[in-house]
Amino acid sequence: MASDIIFPTLLWSFKYPDTGQLAGYGSRVIELRKGDPQGISITNLGGWHSKTNLLDDQAFSPLFQWIAACCQQAFTEIGWDFSVAAPTFNNAWAMVNEPGNSTRAHIHPNSLFSGVLYLQANSQSGAIAFLDPRAGAQMLTPPLGDGASEALGGRVLRQPSPGLLLIFPSWLWHEVEPGPAGSEPRICISFNVGLRKIVGTGDA
Repeated sequence: MASDIIFPTLLWSFKYPDTGQLAGYGSRVIELRKGDPQGISITNLGGWHSKTNLLDDQAFSPLFQWIAACCQQAFTEIGWDFSVAAPTFNNAWAMVNEPGNSTRAHIHPNSLFSGVLYLQANSQSGAIAFLDPRAGAQMLTPPLGDGASEALGGRVLRQPSPGLLLIFPSWLWHEVEPGPAGSEPRICISFNVGLRKIVGTGDA
């Protein structure tokens, strides 16, 4: 018997090399929240969502340089031709979820890849859930025993931890579960990646 996995959905994970630096970035996010306590509301259900111009904050420049290097590594793996177009950040923002806060299921239009880097989280923080994007895949499922892939159930969880970076296609539906009462604030930075055509390549 032969079996193939076709049309896979890529999910990359990286670990920030110096978790001791994360507290400083987390403190900067809290400063931004103090300066703009209202924030904005997009898909967040409670919690604080910054404006989407975090790339302009020089305090995060070293962090985004590292994220860019991770993106370069991931996109090299899929065969991205960097001579034709270069990946570029579209935007970025910070989020702070207190216990009970969550994010409803959503995608990120007008981008190729998206990602999240956790600055503060623990084993009780709300997990990110990735949802099966295939239309009709959950209409009827076989009975699954212990050890079956969670992807067959249509919902894959990743528990956040300090320094964990996840990168995934922007079309992949995802949501954030609420953290229980008493859990510490969940602080993260999210971003979208698009592309910039290299001048002189392809048709005008």
